[in-house]
This record gives sequence, structure tokens and C-alpha cells, in this order.
Amino acid sequence: MTHFDTELNQIAYIKNLIEQTSNLPISILNCKQENLFSDFIIDDYVLNQLDLTKTYTTPQIKLYSLDEIYMFISYIKESELIGTFIVGPISYKKISLNQLIHQAMLIHNLIYHEPLTFEEVLKENFYDEQLIEQMENKLQSDFTHIRIDDQIHEPFVPLHYERELLSYVKHGNTAELIKIIDKLTPTEAAINHLNEDPIQTMQTMVITLLILASRAAMTGGLPTALAYKINTYYLEKIQKTTDIHQLNQLKMTCLIDLTSRINQINTTETSRPVSDTIFYITKNLYNNISLNDICEALHFSPSYLSRLFKKEMNMTISEFIMQEKIEEAKRLLILSNHTILEISSLLHFTDQSYFTKTFKKVTGVTPKVYRNRYKLLS
Repeated sequence: MTHFDTELNQIAYIKNLIEQTSNLPISILNCKQENLFSDFIIDDYVLNQLDLTKTYTTPQIKLYSLDEIYMFISYIKESELIGTFIVGPISYKKISLNQLIHQAMLIHNLIYHEPLTFEEVLKENFYDEQLIEQMENKLQSDFTHIRIDDQIHEPFVPLHYERELLSYVKHGNTAELIKIIDKLTPTEAAINHLNEDPIQTMQTMVITLLILASRAAMTGGLPTALAYKINTYYLEKIQKTTDIHQLNQLKMTCLIDLTSRINQINTTETSRPVSDTIFYITKNLYNNISLNDICEALHFSPSYLSRLFKKEMNMTISEFIMQEKIEEAKRLLILSNHTILEISSLLHFTDQSYFTKTFKKVTGVTPKVYRNRYKLLS
């Protein structure tokens, strides 16, 4: 048996051991991207970012999507690269960062018979020490500049104003928010004092306020999915804006928007269970929604929620679902080019005939007539 065959047997032993104990898929590729032990196909987008001629003695952990991680580690004997272990895909939802790093330490120890610390794997994969050093050097330089030209004592927004503002957002107090909102705009002298680009400084401040305010709004009762949608919308606007005045307008707009939504939640006549049910339904119009789905998601009993919804909304949950689906169908008929059959299918009606019948019952006209009438006006 050759030296190479011996090493292949050892690799096969380690591969089997890891697969049996961790239930993670493993491939071993040589420099030509040939799989040494199986026909398992690794996605090209993973291989394209990996140079198999290089050696990775410390495990490399790479996030390739929001839910897909791969781990790479080379198998080297007597300075010869035999192959590269590729562990994955690993679901980010099923493993914590702590578990992932310890898994990497275990695999390294099986291959090289030497310990690797948690900090070594963390440093190699998850933070850039050089970047931290550069940041420290920049801080030293900037603070020297600030000390030389120290003309103001409070260069940015006082924290007590920020805490006050977040409290107003959380409780939906728009009137009080407007009274102090201007105090969260740093002066030109304050921005210049930080020795940074004024536009980037203002963008950073507005983004920070938006994120903090959305968190406060969620604490005040704003549904999480809605808060993230609002965040994404305003973040895109802020990042594209390069005018100080417009950035200030965006700051006021997003803060007032979030606060007003909490105010609306606080002043609505519907209870929290009913409000949550309405939000769940409107978010899931393109799914086949049932009472059991809603109750399972919101942790209510079907009988309790049905009675409460009927009492407050004067209609059953199924009637409300149908009403909202028809409203969405009206929007699709006007704004999209989907066929009537496609709209019927998207909204989970049993068939086009039932969709047409229900649509006419609610609106008084068929979907085709409705589209012809309002598409021309849009």
C-alpha cells in the first residue's frame, strides 16, 4: 500500500467519524476539484470562491447565504496537500456560532492531532484584527485633532434627548416627539468637530435613530415583520440621499411614521389578539390561511379567538380573510398583468369559477369587467 493510499484510508476514517457523530455532509476534494470519496456535487458558487491549491490549516468558516454555511480545512501530510475537507451545507438555523466553532476545533484536532483554541478560530473567521488596529490609529489621530481644536464641550446629540425621544416613539406620543425632534440634529460645528464627512455622519446618525426607534416601536406593539419592512424602506432612502436638508426630512419622516403607527395601535378599538390576527391575515394573503394556522402562530385557542374577532369586527375570521383576498385581487387586477386564472391561483381560490363568483358577489361585477373599467383609469 502506497503512502497516498494510507493517507486516503485515514481521510476516509475521519470523514466517516465526523459524518456519524455530527450528521454533517462532508466532501474531500483534491486540487482538480475531484471528489475523492463520493459523487456529492458542491454548488459552483461555493467552489468558485475557494482556491483548492491553497492550504487551510485553520478551519475556514464561510457564510454563503442567510442560511447556508460551509467549513473548509486542508489535509496536509509531510508538506503535501492530500485534499480539502468541505463540510456543508450547514444550516445556520440549526447550529449556534459557539457550536460551529467547537465543531471546527474538533475536526482540526482529528486531522492534525493538536489543539486549536476557540479564540484562534474566532479570530481567523469572524473578526479582522488589522481593521481594529486601523480603527484605533484613526481614533488616535482624530482625537488629537479634536483636542487641538476643541471649541465645543458636547460634540454630538445629548443622550437624554435620545432616551426621551425613544420613550415618545414607544408610547406613540407624536405631539411630544415633534417638540424635541430638532434637538436630535447636530450643528454643523458638531459634525465638523468629529473630523468626518458631513453627509456620512448625518446618514449614520439618521440610520442609528431609525434602528433604535424601530426597536422602541416593536416594544410598543408594532409587529416585528412590519418594523423590518419599514426599516428596509427608509434605510434605502437614507443611503441614497446626499443632501443634508433631505436627510433631516427623512429623519423626521421615519420617526413620525413609527410613532404614529404606535399611536394608531394604542387608540384602535380592537384588542391586541384581534389586531395581531388582522396583521397575520394581511401578511399571508398569498397562503391558504385557516383558523388553526392563525391560532397556532399567535398562540390562541380557536374558540376564544373566533368569539373575540366576531364581537369586535362584526364578521367571522373566514369572512374577513375572504374580504381581504378580494381587496388584494382588485389591486392585482389594476396593477399587474397577471391573468384572472393566475390571480385566482395566487390567492388560493379553489378554481377560477369560484373566484369569479365570489368576486362578483362582493364587488357587483366580474373580475374581467372590473379590470377593463379601472385599468383604463390607472
